[in-house]
Amino acid sequence: MDLPLKHVMTVLNSTISVVRAVIVELEQDGLRGYGEAYEDQQFGIKIENVAYALEHCREGLERYALADPVAFGRFISPVLQKIPAAQCALEMAACDLWGKLRNRPLWKIWDYQPEMTPLSSYTLGLDSLFRVMEKFEECPDWPIYRVKLGLHEDMEILRELRKRTNAIFRLDINGTWSLKKMLHNLDELQSLGVELIEQPLHYDDWEGMKILKEKCPIPIFADESCRCDADLERCADFFDGVNLKPVKFGGMYPTKIAIAKAKYLGLKTMIGNTIESSVAASAMSQFAPVVDFIYIDGPLLIDKKIGSGVQLDHGKILFSDENGTGIKFQYR
Repeated sequence: MDLPLKHVMTVLNSTISVVRAVIVELEQDGLRGYGEAYEDQQFGIKIENVAYALEHCREGLERYALADPVAFGRFISPVLQKIPAAQCALEMAACDLWGKLRNRPLWKIWDYQPEMTPLSSYTLGLDSLFRVMEKFEECPDWPIYRVKLGLHEDMEILRELRKRTNAIFRLDINGTWSLKKMLHNLDELQSLGVELIEQPLHYDDWEGMKILKEKCPIPIFADESCRCDADLERCADFFDGVNLKPVKFGGMYPTKIAIAKAKYLGLKTMIGNTIESSVAASAMSQFAPVVDFIYIDGPLLIDKKIGSGVQLDHGKILFSDENGTGIKFQYR
């Protein structure tokens, strides 16, 4: 399905007004579970490839009886394992269905404590100074803003935002700054109240990251530099934390394992959705009690409602009453 955006988004020097997504539905014993994957140029995710991989395993799935997601993960076709986004959508649906079959939300099954849940940030997408201020004025009273940067007005945007709010700033630079630019702006970024910086340098600029980690007083998080489980150990030497998106790791249980591994390596953990619907946002909310930082505001950036699930009240995460991942799917 197409997910129209409330605002045009700039991604990799192109603009998009619609995000293409695949929703997976699994049915068993009269109950239905849902998962989601979206098209993402940054990670080379094409929706046609996701759909093809899912269709390839349809016949085997129709003969499969879901017992638990771990066994299901071993069952998944090798074709899917080559396309983590497709595996994620299917495994997410299986986790949702499993929770519904057990009549409990995943966070309760996993014995997570909801009182440990952090606040979600609200994303201000990459845009001109004028347009970013317009987006801010639509939601001017959030405690945390995730500001996406990568244009020549970056510092002007942060200065103007600081005039208008005392909120915490978290930056997502998507690897667009140079080491020189980062070092030049470090003191001002700190004075502007920046709490963390996500992917400041290009994903394979490890030499630059080594220098930056030694000099930067602000925690630095990897996103594009951490594309799979195998990247975690290397990132531990160059970053303070990692952004662990299920679409990169292939689903809910692989992400659960990645969170534990990252913590073992001494990394701070973040989880977030890009421009995904309530299906993915509700699934990611299940991890909220065990991560350090979270953003699941994707549904607020989409001009279409496809279900009810997790809600955000100025950053406070309100868990759904539904079992499984918390999604109640309803396409309009």
